[in-house]
Amino acid sequence: MNNIVKIKDFDPVLDRYITSYDKNSIKRTLAFEYFNNDINALDSYININLYNESSHDDIHQPKGQLEFSF
Repeated sequence: MNNIVKIKDFDPVLDRYITSYDKNSIKRTLAFEYFNNDINALDSYININLYNESSHDDIHQPKGQLEFSF
């Protein structure tokens, strides 16, 4: 059963963004309608949900290993 493909629920924001020809225009429209006119919030929403990229704030750098002298 490893061949199961999960289909995501219908998302009107992503659907309108994907199907539009003029990306800049639809970004302004979608930001106004859904994100309180915040284009940066729309960009991060598109990056996370469409391209599966997380924002830079979510990436944690590993901390150095503590070395003890015994």
